[in-house]
Amino acid sequence: MSSYAIFFDYENQTYRLPVNPEQIEVKSTMSTEKYKVLKLGEVIVPTSMELKEYSFECELPHTALHYVQTSEKFQNADYYINLFEKWRKALTPVRFIASNGIGDDINTLVLITELTIIEKAGEEGDKYVSFGLTEYKEYGKKSNVVMVSNFSATIVSKSIVAASGLSAKSKGTHTVVKGENLWKIAKTYYGNGALYTKIYNANKDKIKNPSLIYPGQVLTIPG
Repeated sequence: MSSYAIFFDYENQTYRLPVNPEQIEVKSTMSTEKYKVLKLGEVIVPTSMELKEYSFECELPHTALHYVQTSEKFQNADYYINLFEKWRKALTPVRFIASNGIGDDINTLVLITELTIIEKAGEEGDKYVSFGLTEYKEYGKKSNVVMVSNFSATIVSKSIVAASGLSAKSKGTHTVVKGENLWKIAKTYYGNGALYTKIYNANKDKIKNPSLIYPGQVLTIPG
């Protein structure tokens, strides 16, 4: 089973896609303004970075075929389609995670802005889904709190959880800085963000909710 995995996290429940997409396209655009300047002609001025967009296609099989990544927790195509439609109708963001087991993970809140579903003749029950995701940034007043998804170890694939035998790059403590979450910290020390529960379990006296950590907290990093 591949260590590459795609997840959606909603209301502290994590769902892994049964079949990995062949590719994920990430679009990042810079907003600019153009001006006419005397003797210089046209100049361009950067103003801000626009929201990132993610797009990919994946198969949702009706039965547990030999290549599915969730054979022990298999759900058919209709199960996932109903989930996606529920989230979209709620007009609420979900957390999107793409973990390749090597480099930095994609771990961000998104809106499922586009969803195209295709069912092919001769493959009844199987669905081919095209996703258009747009990065979501909270814009209300908020405290200096760092959010992180509270992953359910019972749903995350055993191939990822089994990596708990890895040794940490270093032991001791880690001081949380702004922009960090338990997933990112676990990725730094263990090479796998899904092992965030090791850090949480070692710091239950400091972390009441694994979805909330604060800059300045000193966390114990178990070996």
